[in-house]
Amino acid sequence: MKIYMEISHQQSPSIHVGQIEYSNIEIGKSPQMLKGRLRLFQESLFFEYEGKALKEVPAIKEWIDLIKNVPFLPILSDIQKEIFIDSINSVQDLSTFFSLKYFLPILTLDADRLKEPLLLKRSDSRHVEWIDEAGQKGLFSQSGAAQISTETKNILQIILFPPSISWEKSDALLQSLTKMFTQIHGGESTYHIFEKAL
Repeated sequence: MKIYMEISHQQSPSIHVGQIEYSNIEIGKSPQMLKGRLRLFQESLFFEYEGKALKEVPAIKEWIDLIKNVPFLPILSDIQKEIFIDSINSVQDLSTFFSLKYFLPILTLDADRLKEPLLLKRSDSRHVEWIDEAGQKGLFSQSGAAQISTETKNILQIILFPPSISWEKSDALLQSLTKMFTQIHGGESTYHIFEKAL
Protein backbone atom coordinates (compact mmCIF):
# COMPACT_ATOMS: atom_id res chain seq x y z
CA MET A 1 0.00 0.00 0.00
CA LYS A 2 1.48 3.34 -1.05
CA ILE A 3 0.89 6.16 1.43
CA TYR A 4 1.52 9.80 0.73
CA MET A 5 1.50 12.62 3.24
CA GLU A 6 0.73 16.16 2.20
CA ILE A 7 3.38 18.43 3.64
CA SER A 8 2.29 21.70 5.19
CA HIS A 9 3.72 24.90 3.71
CA GLN A 10 4.06 26.28 7.21
CA GLN A 11 7.10 25.69 9.36
CA SER A 12 6.17 22.49 11.18
CA PRO A 13 8.22 19.99 13.16
CA SER A 14 8.84 16.59 11.64
CA ILE A 15 7.03 13.51 12.86
CA HIS A 16 7.64 9.85 12.20
CA VAL A 17 4.89 7.94 10.44
CA GLY A 18 4.73 4.19 10.92
CA GLN A 19 2.99 2.01 8.33
CA ILE A 20 2.21 -1.62 9.15
CA GLU A 21 0.62 -4.07 6.75
CA TYR A 22 -0.86 -7.29 8.14
CA SER A 23 -2.02 -10.13 5.92
CA ASN A 24 -3.91 -13.40 6.44
CA ILE A 25 -5.01 -12.53 9.97
CA GLU A 26 -7.89 -13.88 12.07
CA ILE A 27 -9.98 -11.37 14.04
CA GLY A 28 -12.27 -12.42 16.86
CA LYS A 29 -13.05 -11.75 20.48
CA SER A 30 -10.08 -10.60 22.51
CA PRO A 31 -8.34 -13.24 24.61
CA GLN A 32 -9.01 -12.86 28.31
CA MET A 33 -5.45 -11.67 28.85
CA LEU A 34 -5.96 -8.67 26.55
CA LYS A 35 -9.41 -7.90 27.97
CA GLY A 36 -8.00 -7.91 31.47
CA ARG A 37 -5.00 -5.75 30.58
CA LEU A 38 -7.20 -3.20 28.81
CA ARG A 39 -9.55 -2.95 31.77
CA LEU A 40 -6.81 -2.77 34.42
CA PHE A 41 -4.90 -0.22 32.37
CA GLN A 42 -7.95 2.03 32.09
CA GLU A 43 -8.44 1.81 35.85
CA SER A 44 -4.79 2.78 36.41
CA LEU A 45 -5.20 5.75 34.05
CA PHE A 46 -8.27 6.84 36.01
CA PHE A 47 -6.29 7.03 39.25
CA GLU A 48 -3.24 8.58 37.56
CA TYR A 49 -5.13 11.41 35.86
CA GLU A 50 -8.03 11.92 38.26
CA GLY A 51 -8.56 15.65 38.70
CA LYS A 52 -5.74 16.58 36.30
CA ALA A 53 -6.00 18.79 33.23
CA LEU A 54 -5.28 16.37 30.39
CA LYS A 55 -4.35 19.18 28.01
CA GLU A 56 -1.48 20.12 30.32
CA VAL A 57 0.09 16.64 30.30
CA PRO A 58 3.29 17.16 28.21
CA ALA A 59 2.82 14.13 25.94
CA ILE A 60 -0.79 15.13 25.22
CA LYS A 61 -0.08 18.85 24.88
CA GLU A 62 2.52 18.07 22.23
CA TRP A 63 -0.20 16.49 20.07
CA ILE A 64 -2.73 19.24 20.78
CA ASP A 65 -0.21 21.79 19.49
CA LEU A 66 0.19 19.75 16.28
CA ILE A 67 -3.28 18.52 15.37
CA LYS A 68 -6.88 19.25 16.28
CA ASN A 69 -8.34 15.74 16.36
CA VAL A 70 -6.19 13.90 18.90
CA PRO A 71 -7.84 10.45 18.64
CA PHE A 72 -7.09 9.16 22.12
CA LEU A 73 -8.06 12.35 23.99
CA PRO A 74 -11.86 11.70 24.08
CA ILE A 75 -11.16 8.21 25.41
CA LEU A 76 -8.98 9.60 28.18
CA SER A 77 -11.63 12.18 29.01
CA ASP A 78 -14.18 9.39 29.44
CA ILE A 79 -11.76 7.41 31.60
CA GLN A 80 -11.42 10.44 33.87
CA LYS A 81 -15.18 10.17 34.40
CA GLU A 82 -14.77 6.44 35.12
CA ILE A 83 -16.39 5.56 31.78
CA PHE A 84 -14.34 2.66 30.51
CA ILE A 85 -14.25 1.15 27.03
CA ASP A 86 -15.70 -2.33 26.77
CA SER A 87 -13.98 -4.97 24.71
CA ILE A 88 -14.92 -4.71 21.00
CA ASN A 89 -12.69 -7.16 19.14
CA SER A 90 -9.08 -8.25 19.28
CA VAL A 91 -7.79 -5.67 16.78
CA GLN A 92 -9.56 -2.63 18.19
CA ASP A 93 -8.79 -3.60 21.78
CA LEU A 94 -5.08 -3.95 21.04
CA SER A 95 -4.99 -0.71 19.05
CA THR A 96 -6.73 1.16 21.89
CA PHE A 97 -4.41 -0.31 24.52
CA PHE A 98 -1.29 0.62 22.55
CA SER A 99 -2.58 4.10 21.72
CA LEU A 100 -3.37 4.89 25.36
CA LYS A 101 -0.16 3.35 26.70
CA TYR A 102 2.10 5.49 24.53
CA PHE A 103 -0.24 8.41 23.65
CA LEU A 104 -0.02 7.71 19.94
CA PRO A 105 -2.66 8.32 17.24
CA ILE A 106 -3.33 4.98 15.54
CA LEU A 107 -5.50 4.45 12.47
CA THR A 108 -6.54 0.88 11.60
CA LEU A 109 -8.15 0.20 8.22
CA ASP A 110 -9.35 -2.82 6.25
CA ALA A 111 -6.76 -2.83 3.46
CA ASP A 112 -9.08 -4.69 1.06
CA ARG A 113 -11.60 -1.83 1.23
CA LEU A 114 -9.04 0.75 0.19
CA LYS A 115 -7.82 1.66 -3.25
CA GLU A 116 -4.23 2.81 -3.16
CA PRO A 117 -2.57 5.19 -2.94
CA LEU A 118 -3.71 6.58 0.40
CA LEU A 119 -3.14 10.27 1.10
CA LEU A 120 -2.74 11.64 4.63
CA LYS A 121 -2.97 15.38 5.01
CA ARG A 122 -3.62 18.07 7.56
CA SER A 123 -6.48 20.37 6.66
CA ASP A 124 -6.61 24.11 7.29
CA SER A 125 -8.51 23.34 10.49
CA ARG A 126 -5.60 21.10 11.62
CA HIS A 127 -7.60 17.90 11.28
CA VAL A 128 -5.54 14.97 10.02
CA GLU A 129 -7.56 13.36 7.22
CA TRP A 130 -7.13 10.45 4.86
CA ILE A 131 -8.43 9.82 1.37
CA ASP A 132 -7.88 6.93 -1.03
CA GLU A 133 -7.92 6.77 -4.83
CA ALA A 134 -11.60 5.74 -4.84
CA GLY A 135 -12.58 8.84 -2.88
CA GLN A 136 -13.14 7.21 0.50
CA LYS A 137 -12.08 9.59 3.21
CA GLY A 138 -12.37 10.36 6.89
CA LEU A 139 -10.64 11.85 9.90
CA PHE A 140 -7.62 10.06 11.27
CA SER A 141 -9.68 8.80 14.20
CA GLN A 142 -12.56 7.60 12.00
CA SER A 143 -12.10 4.94 9.33
CA GLY A 144 -15.60 5.18 7.81
CA ALA A 145 -16.22 2.69 5.03
CA ALA A 146 -12.84 1.05 5.62
CA GLN A 147 -13.62 -0.05 9.18
CA ILE A 148 -12.44 -3.48 10.16
CA SER A 149 -14.75 -6.37 11.01
CA THR A 150 -14.41 -10.00 11.95
CA GLU A 151 -14.32 -10.71 8.21
CA THR A 152 -11.21 -8.58 7.70
CA LYS A 153 -8.13 -10.52 6.59
CA ASN A 154 -5.71 -7.75 5.65
CA ILE A 155 -5.09 -4.56 7.62
CA LEU A 156 -3.28 -1.31 7.08
CA GLN A 157 -2.27 0.41 10.29
CA ILE A 158 -0.82 3.92 10.49
CA ILE A 159 0.82 5.27 13.65
CA LEU A 160 1.96 8.86 14.19
CA PHE A 161 4.96 9.51 16.45
CA PRO A 162 5.51 13.03 17.82
CA PRO A 163 8.73 15.03 17.30
CA SER A 164 9.88 14.21 20.86
CA ILE A 165 10.14 10.49 20.03
CA SER A 166 13.31 9.53 18.19
CA TRP A 167 13.44 7.39 15.05
CA GLU A 168 15.02 4.59 17.09
CA LYS A 169 12.26 4.60 19.71
CA SER A 170 9.58 4.84 16.99
CA ASP A 171 11.08 1.80 15.31
CA ALA A 172 11.21 -0.12 18.61
CA LEU A 173 7.55 0.68 19.34
CA LEU A 174 6.52 -0.48 15.85
CA GLN A 175 8.35 -3.77 16.41
CA SER A 176 6.60 -4.20 19.75
CA LEU A 177 3.15 -3.54 18.26
CA THR A 178 3.64 -5.89 15.31
CA LYS A 179 4.87 -8.64 17.64
CA MET A 180 1.86 -8.29 19.94
CA PHE A 181 -0.50 -8.14 16.97
CA THR A 182 0.76 -11.26 15.20
CA GLN A 183 0.89 -13.21 18.47
CA ILE A 184 -2.86 -12.69 18.81
CA HIS A 185 -3.99 -12.67 15.16
CA GLY A 186 -1.45 -14.80 13.33
CA GLY A 187 -0.60 -13.92 9.74
CA GLU A 188 2.34 -11.97 8.43
CA SER A 189 3.40 -8.36 8.85
CA THR A 190 5.72 -5.81 7.29
CA TYR A 191 6.35 -2.29 8.49
CA HIS A 192 8.01 0.89 7.35
CA ILE A 193 8.77 4.14 9.06
CA PHE A 194 9.33 7.49 7.41
CA GLU A 195 9.69 11.11 8.41
CA LYS A 196 7.38 13.90 7.30
CA ALA A 197 6.55 17.45 8.22
CA LEU A 198 2.96 17.73 9.42
